[in-house]
Amino acid sequence: MNCLICNGNSRFSFAKEFGFHGLDRVEYWCCDFCGFTLSRTHADLAPSEWERLNLESHSGYFGTESDPGDPRWRTRLRAQADLLDDAASIGLLKPDGRWLDYACGDGKLASLVHDVHGRELLKYDRYLSRDSGYLSDDALEVRRFDLVVTTSVFEHLWQRGQFDAVHALVSDRGTLGIHTLVCETVPRDPAWFYLASVHCAFHTNRSMALLFSQWGYTCSVYGVEAQLWLWFKADPGHIESIVRAANARGGSKPAYVFKRGFVDYWKGSPMRRNPQGDLPGRA
Repeated sequence: MNCLICNGNSRFSFAKEFGFHGLDRVEYWCCDFCGFTLSRTHADLAPSEWERLNLESHSGYFGTESDPGDPRWRTRLRAQADLLDDAASIGLLKPDGRWLDYACGDGKLASLVHDVHGRELLKYDRYLSRDSGYLSDDALEVRRFDLVVTTSVFEHLWQRGQFDAVHALVSDRGTLGIHTLVCETVPRDPAWFYLASVHCAFHTNRSMALLFSQWGYTCSVYGVEAQLWLWFKADPGHIESIVRAANARGGSKPAYVFKRGFVDYWKGSPMRRNPQGDLPGRA
Protein backbone atom coordinates (compact mmCIF):
# COMPACT_ATOMS: atom_id res chain seq x y z
CA MET A 1 0.00 0.00 0.00
CA ASN A 2 1.45 3.37 -1.03
CA CYS A 3 1.11 6.53 1.06
CA LEU A 4 -1.44 9.07 -0.18
CA ILE A 5 0.87 11.95 0.66
CA CYS A 6 4.37 10.94 -0.46
CA ASN A 7 3.76 7.66 -2.32
CA GLY A 8 6.14 5.92 0.06
CA ASN A 9 5.67 2.43 1.42
CA SER A 10 2.95 2.06 4.04
CA ARG A 11 2.72 -1.01 6.22
CA PHE A 12 0.38 -2.36 8.87
CA SER A 13 0.82 -0.45 12.12
CA PHE A 14 -1.97 -1.48 14.53
CA ALA A 15 -5.66 -2.35 14.72
CA LYS A 16 -8.67 -1.39 16.81
CA GLU A 17 -11.88 -3.28 17.53
CA PHE A 18 -14.93 -0.97 17.36
CA GLY A 19 -18.07 -3.07 17.46
CA PHE A 20 -20.40 -0.18 16.57
CA HIS A 21 -21.41 1.95 13.56
CA GLY A 22 -20.96 -1.19 11.46
CA LEU A 23 -17.22 -1.36 12.17
CA ASP A 24 -15.47 -4.37 13.66
CA ARG A 25 -11.67 -4.67 13.30
CA VAL A 26 -10.14 -1.55 11.75
CA GLU A 27 -6.56 -1.70 10.46
CA TYR A 28 -4.29 1.36 10.36
CA TRP A 29 -1.31 1.54 8.01
CA CYS A 30 1.60 3.95 8.53
CA CYS A 31 3.99 5.40 5.94
CA ASP A 32 7.65 4.56 6.55
CA PHE A 33 8.78 7.94 5.24
CA CYS A 34 6.32 10.65 6.35
CA GLY A 35 4.37 8.87 9.08
CA PHE A 36 0.94 9.59 7.57
CA THR A 37 -1.42 6.93 8.88
CA LEU A 38 -4.54 5.72 7.06
CA SER A 39 -7.27 3.27 7.94
CA ARG A 40 -7.16 0.72 5.17
CA THR A 41 -10.50 -0.58 6.40
CA HIS A 42 -12.17 2.78 5.78
CA ALA A 43 -10.43 3.16 2.43
CA ASP A 44 -11.94 -0.15 1.30
CA LEU A 45 -15.52 0.79 2.25
CA ALA A 46 -18.09 1.14 -0.50
CA PRO A 47 -19.22 4.77 -0.96
CA SER A 48 -22.66 3.95 0.41
CA GLU A 49 -21.12 2.41 3.53
CA TRP A 50 -18.94 5.47 4.10
CA GLU A 51 -21.93 7.78 3.76
CA ARG A 52 -23.89 5.72 6.29
CA LEU A 53 -20.95 5.74 8.72
CA ASN A 54 -20.48 9.49 8.32
CA LEU A 55 -24.15 10.24 8.98
CA GLU A 56 -24.37 7.91 11.97
CA SER A 57 -21.23 9.39 13.51
CA HIS A 58 -22.24 13.05 13.20
CA SER A 59 -26.02 13.23 13.25
CA GLY A 60 -26.25 12.72 17.00
CA TYR A 61 -24.79 16.13 17.83
CA PHE A 62 -25.11 18.28 14.71
CA GLY A 63 -27.76 20.88 15.32
CA THR A 64 -27.03 20.83 19.06
CA GLU A 65 -24.72 22.95 21.19
CA SER A 66 -22.23 20.26 22.26
CA ASP A 67 -20.33 17.22 21.03
CA PRO A 68 -19.70 14.56 23.70
CA GLY A 69 -16.58 13.46 21.86
CA ASP A 70 -15.07 16.95 21.63
CA PRO A 71 -15.47 19.06 24.80
CA ARG A 72 -13.93 22.18 23.23
CA TRP A 73 -15.94 22.14 20.01
CA ARG A 74 -17.96 25.32 20.54
CA THR A 75 -15.14 27.17 22.30
CA ARG A 76 -12.80 26.40 19.44
CA LEU A 77 -15.32 27.41 16.79
CA ARG A 78 -15.73 30.81 18.48
CA ALA A 79 -11.95 31.24 18.53
CA GLN A 80 -11.76 30.30 14.85
CA ALA A 81 -14.44 32.83 13.93
CA ASP A 82 -12.56 35.49 15.90
CA LEU A 83 -9.28 34.62 14.19
CA LEU A 84 -10.78 34.77 10.68
CA ASP A 85 -12.29 38.16 11.42
CA ASP A 86 -9.05 39.47 12.86
CA ALA A 87 -7.00 38.07 9.98
CA ALA A 88 -9.22 39.97 7.55
CA SER A 89 -8.97 43.15 9.62
CA ILE A 90 -5.15 43.13 9.59
CA GLY A 91 -4.76 42.16 5.92
CA LEU A 92 -3.92 38.46 6.11
CA LEU A 93 -7.20 37.59 4.41
CA LYS A 94 -9.12 39.41 1.69
CA PRO A 95 -12.03 41.06 3.58
CA ASP A 96 -14.37 41.23 0.60
CA GLY A 97 -13.26 37.94 -0.94
CA ARG A 98 -15.22 34.73 -1.43
CA TRP A 99 -14.84 32.63 1.71
CA LEU A 100 -15.88 28.98 1.83
CA ASP A 101 -16.28 26.55 4.72
CA TYR A 102 -15.70 23.21 3.00
CA ALA A 103 -17.41 20.18 4.60
CA CYS A 104 -19.02 22.56 7.08
CA GLY A 105 -21.37 20.10 8.79
CA ASP A 106 -24.27 21.99 10.35
CA GLY A 107 -22.67 25.34 9.51
CA LYS A 108 -21.91 26.61 13.01
CA LEU A 109 -18.65 28.31 12.03
CA ALA A 110 -20.33 30.17 9.18
CA SER A 111 -23.10 31.27 11.55
CA LEU A 112 -20.58 32.61 14.07
CA VAL A 113 -18.60 34.44 11.39
CA HIS A 114 -21.81 36.09 10.17
CA ASP A 115 -23.68 36.69 13.43
CA VAL A 116 -20.71 37.87 15.50
CA HIS A 117 -18.53 39.53 12.90
CA GLY A 118 -20.86 40.37 10.00
CA ARG A 119 -18.82 38.49 7.42
CA GLU A 120 -20.03 35.92 4.89
CA LEU A 121 -18.61 32.41 4.97
CA LEU A 122 -20.23 30.24 2.31
CA LYS A 123 -21.17 26.69 3.27
CA TYR A 124 -20.66 23.37 1.50
CA ASP A 125 -21.09 19.81 2.73
CA ARG A 126 -21.48 16.83 0.45
CA TYR A 127 -23.15 14.64 3.05
CA LEU A 128 -24.81 16.91 5.60
CA SER A 129 -26.43 19.78 3.69
CA ARG A 130 -29.40 20.93 5.76
CA ASP A 131 -30.98 23.87 3.94
CA SER A 132 -30.90 25.99 0.80
CA GLY A 133 -28.04 28.07 2.24
CA TYR A 134 -25.53 25.43 1.17
CA LEU A 135 -23.65 25.55 -2.11
CA SER A 136 -24.33 22.79 -4.61
CA ASP A 137 -21.60 20.58 -6.07
CA ASP A 138 -21.80 22.60 -9.29
CA ALA A 139 -21.05 25.82 -7.40
CA LEU A 140 -17.61 24.58 -6.31
CA GLU A 141 -15.63 26.42 -8.93
CA VAL A 142 -11.93 25.64 -9.16
CA ARG A 143 -9.57 28.45 -8.04
CA ARG A 144 -12.47 30.81 -7.31
CA PHE A 145 -12.36 31.10 -3.50
CA ASP A 146 -10.10 33.55 -1.71
CA LEU A 147 -10.33 31.51 1.49
CA VAL A 148 -11.17 27.82 1.81
CA VAL A 149 -11.36 26.74 5.44
CA THR A 150 -11.69 23.12 6.59
CA THR A 151 -12.27 22.33 10.25
CA SER A 152 -12.07 18.68 11.34
CA VAL A 153 -12.09 17.54 7.71
CA PHE A 154 -8.64 16.19 6.84
CA GLU A 155 -9.09 13.28 9.25
CA HIS A 156 -12.12 12.13 7.21
CA LEU A 157 -10.44 11.87 3.78
CA TRP A 158 -9.15 8.55 2.46
CA GLN A 159 -8.25 9.27 -1.17
CA ARG A 160 -5.55 11.59 -2.49
CA GLY A 161 -8.02 13.16 -4.89
CA GLN A 162 -10.17 14.29 -1.96
CA PHE A 163 -7.28 16.28 -0.49
CA ASP A 164 -6.38 17.75 -3.88
CA ALA A 165 -9.99 18.77 -4.50
CA VAL A 166 -9.93 21.01 -1.42
CA HIS A 167 -6.73 22.74 -2.49
CA ALA A 168 -8.01 23.14 -6.07
CA LEU A 169 -10.76 25.49 -4.87
CA VAL A 170 -8.26 28.06 -3.56
CA SER A 171 -7.68 31.02 -5.87
CA ASP A 172 -4.24 31.83 -7.26
CA ARG A 173 -3.62 34.33 -4.45
CA GLY A 174 -5.91 32.68 -1.94
CA THR A 175 -5.52 31.08 1.47
CA LEU A 176 -6.24 27.60 2.78
CA GLY A 177 -7.37 27.25 6.39
CA ILE A 178 -6.97 23.90 8.15
CA HIS A 179 -7.97 22.60 11.56
CA THR A 180 -7.03 18.99 12.19
CA LEU A 181 -4.89 17.09 14.64
CA VAL A 182 -1.23 17.09 13.59
CA CYS A 183 1.49 15.43 15.64
CA GLU A 184 5.13 14.46 15.34
CA THR A 185 4.31 10.74 15.42
CA VAL A 186 0.91 9.04 15.26
CA PRO A 187 0.52 6.84 18.38
CA ARG A 188 0.25 3.13 17.64
CA ASP A 189 -2.33 2.75 20.37
CA PRO A 190 -5.87 1.38 19.89
CA ALA A 191 -6.96 3.39 22.95
CA TRP A 192 -5.81 6.72 21.46
CA PHE A 193 -8.63 9.25 21.85
CA TYR A 194 -8.55 10.41 18.23
CA LEU A 195 -9.49 7.02 16.77
CA ALA A 196 -13.15 7.90 16.33
CA SER A 197 -15.21 5.57 14.17
CA VAL A 198 -15.34 8.11 11.34
CA HIS A 199 -11.68 9.23 11.52
CA CYS A 200 -9.53 7.48 8.95
CA ALA A 201 -6.54 9.76 8.20
CA PHE A 202 -3.94 10.95 10.71
CA HIS A 203 -1.32 13.54 9.90
CA THR A 204 2.22 14.22 11.03
CA ASN A 205 4.25 17.40 10.77
CA ARG A 206 6.23 15.79 7.99
CA SER A 207 3.20 14.70 5.95
CA MET A 208 1.61 18.14 6.27
CA ALA A 209 4.84 19.84 5.27
CA LEU A 210 4.91 17.64 2.18
CA LEU A 211 1.33 18.56 1.23
CA PHE A 212 2.17 22.22 1.82
CA SER A 213 5.13 22.00 -0.57
CA GLN A 214 3.37 19.88 -3.18
CA TRP A 215 0.53 22.38 -3.41
CA GLY A 216 2.87 25.36 -3.78
CA TYR A 217 2.19 27.36 -0.63
CA THR A 218 4.92 29.70 0.57
CA CYS A 219 4.34 30.34 4.28
CA SER A 220 1.84 29.72 7.03
CA VAL A 221 0.57 31.01 10.34
CA TYR A 222 -0.97 29.13 13.24
CA GLY A 223 -3.47 30.47 15.76
CA VAL A 224 -2.95 28.50 18.95
CA GLU A 225 -6.26 29.31 20.63
CA ALA A 226 -8.20 28.69 17.42
CA GLN A 227 -6.04 25.67 16.53
CA LEU A 228 -6.20 26.83 12.94
CA TRP A 229 -3.50 27.01 10.26
CA LEU A 230 -3.64 29.51 7.42
CA TRP A 231 -1.55 28.57 4.36
CA PHE A 232 -0.59 31.38 2.01
CA LYS A 233 0.57 31.68 -1.59
CA ALA A 234 1.62 35.31 -1.06
CA ASP A 235 5.11 36.73 -0.54
CA PRO A 236 6.36 35.41 2.82
CA GLY A 237 8.00 38.70 3.70
CA HIS A 238 4.68 40.52 3.35
CA ILE A 239 2.84 37.99 5.53
CA GLU A 240 5.62 38.04 8.13
CA SER A 241 5.48 41.83 8.42
CA ILE A 242 1.72 41.72 9.02
CA VAL A 243 2.12 39.02 11.68
CA ARG A 244 4.91 40.92 13.43
CA ALA A 245 2.73 44.02 13.70
CA ALA A 246 -0.29 42.00 14.82
CA ASN A 247 1.64 40.21 17.55
CA ALA A 248 2.86 43.53 18.92
CA ARG A 249 -0.70 44.65 19.72
CA GLY A 250 -1.03 42.67 22.94
CA GLY A 251 -4.36 42.52 24.71
CA SER A 252 -6.99 39.97 23.79
CA LYS A 253 -6.43 40.02 20.04
CA PRO A 254 -5.33 36.74 18.41
CA ALA A 255 -1.60 36.07 18.16
CA TYR A 256 -0.03 34.24 15.24
CA VAL A 257 2.89 31.84 14.87
CA PHE A 258 4.58 32.42 11.50
CA LYS A 259 6.88 30.20 9.44
CA ARG A 260 8.22 30.14 5.92
CA GLY A 261 6.83 26.68 5.31
CA PHE A 262 4.42 24.65 7.40
CA VAL A 263 4.18 25.70 11.07
CA ASP A 264 5.07 22.44 12.83
CA TYR A 265 3.77 23.71 16.15
CA TRP A 266 2.77 20.49 17.91
CA LYS A 267 5.69 18.32 19.01
CA GLY A 268 4.39 16.64 22.15
CA SER A 269 2.33 13.51 22.65
CA PRO A 270 -1.18 14.02 21.18
CA MET A 271 -3.18 12.84 24.19
CA ARG A 272 -6.18 14.20 26.06
CA ARG A 273 -5.36 15.63 29.45
CA ASN A 274 -8.78 15.13 31.06
CA PRO A 275 -12.47 14.77 30.14
CA GLN A 276 -12.96 18.56 30.25
CA GLY A 277 -10.35 19.36 27.65
CA ASP A 278 -7.87 17.77 25.34
CA LEU A 279 -4.14 18.23 25.24
CA PRO A 280 -3.66 20.66 23.76
CA GLY A 281 -7.21 20.77 22.40
CA ARG A 282 -6.65 19.50 18.91
CA ALA A 283 -9.61 17.21 18.36
